[in-house]
Amino acid sequence: MIQSEREAGDGQTIVVYQGDDTGTEIDAGALMDVVAADAAERDRRGRRIAAMTSIPQRHSGAYLGREGSGYETKTAIIVVYAAT
Repeated sequence: MIQSEREAGDGQTIVVYQGDDTGTEIDAGALMDVVAADAAERDRRGRRIAAMTSIPQRHSGAYLGREGSGYETKTAIIVVYAAT
């Protein structure tokens, strides 16, 4: 997991959490476990989640015999933390 953060003014921080691309479907629960643990630590320091979104970064191609266009293999979760 790669985590980077940027100060966004007025007591806000943008944190980007990027999971590794293993070529398999994203384990959303594992990714959110990391975000939740970090959010809990930030909450103890007076920072709360103000906004959250995700950005897909890699999409597997169609595979023989598989319906649909595949699944996401890499994503980023973006969280804005604000001072409480």
